[in-house]
Amino acid sequence: MKVFISVDMEGISGLVRWADVASQGIDYPKNRSLLTLDTNAAIQGAFEAGATEVVVEENHGVEDLCNVVMDEVDSRCRVVRGAGRPEATTMAALDESVGVVLLVGHHARAGSFPGIMAHTVSYGGFRAVRVAGQDCGESEIFAIRAGEVGVPVGLVTGDQVVAEQLRKRAPWVEAVEVKRALSNVAGDVIPPVRAREAIRAGARRAVERAAGGELEPYRGEPAPYEIEVDLRNAPSDAMRANLARLPEFEIRGEKTVGTLAEDMSIGFRRIAYLGYADREGTTRY
Repeated sequence: MKVFISVDMEGISGLVRWADVASQGIDYPKNRSLLTLDTNAAIQGAFEAGATEVVVEENHGVEDLCNVVMDEVDSRCRVVRGAGRPEATTMAALDESVGVVLLVGHHARAGSFPGIMAHTVSYGGFRAVRVAGQDCGESEIFAIRAGEVGVPVGLVTGDQVVAEQLRKRAPWVEAVEVKRALSNVAGDVIPPVRAREAIRAGARRAVERAAGGELEPYRGEPAPYEIEVDLRNAPSDAMRANLARLPEFEIRGEKTVGTLAEDMSIGFRRIAYLGYADREGTTRY
């Protein structure tokens, strides 16, 4: 079985503050290693359960999506990294050949409290993202996209809030809580050495269950998807000019932009675009 691992950073064991996941943070080099070790734990569990191939795709939008430490990551996997990927931004390697998706280091959606470093796609730019009228986070977007290609999500690791949010859509998901959110920038954390053992065991269970046919692809919202993004600030003149050239977007009210996406591959790209659409003359995504 081919296993797809999406690795983000905000939900990595031991990390609780924005400085932990930004390249300017004093602990960032060490935290990249913690990210890589959590990833390795999931890789190990996948191979213990009989995976024949593991592809890791970077989802953390810092340093051009290059955060895994390449000389520390398990040599049995492949890693998709770097900006400018085709298809659904950070889901370029997710297709019909995958047997199960594992989400490592993911976080709660924008507007969550508590929820360690909760956001959806844009750290400071988005107040909320909705799909079909429901608030939606990145882990849920992954579940929707995976369902489109017939693949189940089997694991999420992070705090209790992201676990609860994803399980409302996909109750069969293995959830490994490596920390409990106390606020958006504080948590009750498990030391990473212990957390990694839980991640390994959770990944093993998820892959075993997928191989046994116990997991199902998420198909909760039929395409096309009505997507709305509530911005924290009203669109700038540059954003308004850019969106005026893109008929697939519609400014709705003072701070909301909407779009209708035929699938979540293009839907995710459009959501991500709104995070940088205030750059003058930027109309490609």
